[in-house]
Amino acid sequence: MSEPDDELVPDQAVLSAGAGKSFNNLPGVSVVQVAERCNGLVIGNEETQLFGVSPIDAAQSGTLSFFNGRSAERFVAEPQPTAVLVTAENAVHFQCVRIVVGDPYLAYAKVSKLFDPARVSTAVGIDKTAIVHPDVLLDDGVSIGPYSVVGSNCRIGKNTQLGSHVIIDANCEIGHGCRIGSRVTLRANTKVGSRCRLSSGVVIGACGFGYAPSKEGWQAIAQLGGVTLGDDVDIGANTTIDRGAINDTVIGNRVKLDNQIQIAHNVKVGDDTIMAGCVAIAGSTEIGAKCQLGGRASVLGHLKIADETILNAGAFVASSIEQSGTYSSMIPAQPVAKWRKTVAYLNRLGKLFRN
Repeated sequence: MSEPDDELVPDQAVLSAGAGKSFNNLPGVSVVQVAERCNGLVIGNEETQLFGVSPIDAAQSGTLSFFNGRSAERFVAEPQPTAVLVTAENAVHFQCVRIVVGDPYLAYAKVSKLFDPARVSTAVGIDKTAIVHPDVLLDDGVSIGPYSVVGSNCRIGKNTQLGSHVIIDANCEIGHGCRIGSRVTLRANTKVGSRCRLSSGVVIGACGFGYAPSKEGWQAIAQLGGVTLGDDVDIGANTTIDRGAINDTVIGNRVKLDNQIQIAHNVKVGDDTIMAGCVAIAGSTEIGAKCQLGGRASVLGHLKIADETILNAGAFVASSIEQSGTYSSMIPAQPVAKWRKTVAYLNRLGKLFRN
C-alpha cells in the first residue's frame, strides 16, 4: 500500500484490534527484528521481546507502539510501551526502547505483519472435509480449510492458505503466499497473483451485468472472460469483481480494495490504486495507476481516469478525467432548511446565465 496522506494520519493513531494482548501460541518478536523490517535505529536492548501492539496513549508492557505526533512530553509520565517507533526529534522524550525512524506511521505499517496471528500457521495440508479435484496442482505448503472445494484444472502456489468454505471453480490459478479467507468464491478462469489477501465473502469472477433489449424482453449476454489479479493485491470483505464479457477484467499489482466494493465487467485498474468502501465502477472503465478513490465514489462505464487522480468521498464521475488532480462532487449534509435553499439556488443558475 502506498504511503498514506499526512492529513489522514492522526497524531496519536490507535493501533490494531487486540492491542496490548499476547497472541496465543505465538513467539515473541525481538526489537532487532522490528528494526530490520523498517530500517530503524535501536536505542536500548535489541533483544527485548515484544508480544503485541498497543496505542501510545494506552500503552502496555510487552508491546510495541508508535508515536506520530509533534510533542511527546506528556507520555513521559504515563505508562509507556516496552518499545516505540518514533522520530529522532521525539526519541529523547521516551524512556523505553526506542526504534528511531523517519516516519513512524509508515514504519508501523511495515512491521505490523510481524504481530499478525496468521504469520505462524500449523494448518498445512488438506482438511478431511475439503473436496479437491484429482488433477489440481498443489505446491508445497498449501493449506485448504474445512468444507472448501477446488475444481478441476486449478493450480495453487506455494504456502497459499485457503480458509473454510472456499469455492474455487475450474481453471483457476492462485500464486504463492496468498491468504484466501472463509467463504471466498473464485469463479472459473480467475487468475490471482502472488501474496494476495482476499477477505471473507469476496467473490471474484461473478457474471457481469450484460443484457440486450429485445421485443421479448432483456436477453442475457454470456460473460465469457475471466478476472486477472496482479501481485500483492488486497481485497476487503464482500467485495465483488465481475468477469469480463470477452476479455478479462484486470486488477493491477499492489491494488488495495476496501470492503463492499463493486467492480463491473471489463474494468481495468492500474497498479498501486486504492479504493475505500462502497466504491462502484461501471463496466469497461479504465482506472489509472496510483489513483485514490474515497468511500462511495461512483464512476460510470466506458470512461478513462488519469493516473494519480484522487476522487473524494461520494464523488460521482460521469465523464472521463484526462488530467490528474483531486475531484469532488455531491453536496455535504447540512440542516434541511439550508439544503433546500442551496438546491433552489442551484436550480436558478440557468436563468442567471440566460440573462
